[in-house]
Amino acid sequence: MPLLLDVRSSSAYSQGHAAGAYNIPFDELRDRGFEMPSHKTPLVVECDAADVQRIQEWFRTRDERCRWNVVDVRAAGAEELRFVPGRFLFAGCPLLAAMASHVHAAAAAPGSRALDVGSGSGRDAALLCSRYGFDFVCALDRDAKALRRWTRLLDRHQVPHESRLAVEATIRAEGDLTAALASLPGPWDLIHVARFLKREILAELASLLAPGGLLLYHTFVEDTPSSTHAVAPGELRRAFSSLEILRDDVAAIDDGRELSFFAARKPV
Repeated sequence: MPLLLDVRSSSAYSQGHAAGAYNIPFDELRDRGFEMPSHKTPLVVECDAADVQRIQEWFRTRDERCRWNVVDVRAAGAEELRFVPGRFLFAGCPLLAAMASHVHAAAAAPGSRALDVGSGSGRDAALLCSRYGFDFVCALDRDAKALRRWTRLLDRHQVPHESRLAVEATIRAEGDLTAALASLPGPWDLIHVARFLKREILAELASLLAPGGLLLYHTFVEDTPSSTHAVAPGELRRAFSSLEILRDDVAAIDDGRELSFFAARKPV
């Protein structure tokens, strides 16, 4: 079933929208593209009746990098008035979904804390707050602009300020991650890393986990890594040999590149 995107103004959306529709005003689409679904996900776009043709043409002429699978553009409905916090168009990291029962168990710990390393614009960190219900979530990235997007996203979804923190930090060497988090009490019930790799901090990640804490690592895999952003098969298992390995396999994404599905737990 297609997802629904309402591109009218926020005020028009709040006066009534189709059930299940997500609002990104048309003028904000370029800055909020990170909130959009995958390019293969069917998407119905709703707008003011007078704008249907213009909006349809805009989506039709996007280049390949910004072309979504829009199956219809139509006048907006008005069956629903309420905004549903935590309902997003994007699905997030597939490893989070694959390990959902373990993630929910980690979130159920009293005062549960999650750390998203290399969070980018914070889609996964937003899910950790809103869908999985961690009591505190820290998004760490070197890109201040991306972290501001995450902050604004959580503001729109009414996530309390005291339950999340954006940390801007550049991780280059062993000790940098621990230093960046020095002001925050540890340890962490979940550490999530997606498409980010600094071998210098792998040992730190394990040390920052709480007993029973969950590590999820989703990054590129190559038989003979040709870049610093890919691991070799079995490399994560060796790096985290002190942890209980829950999952260690590889799956291909749409463009054929392979990514790790690695999950491990710190012994109690």
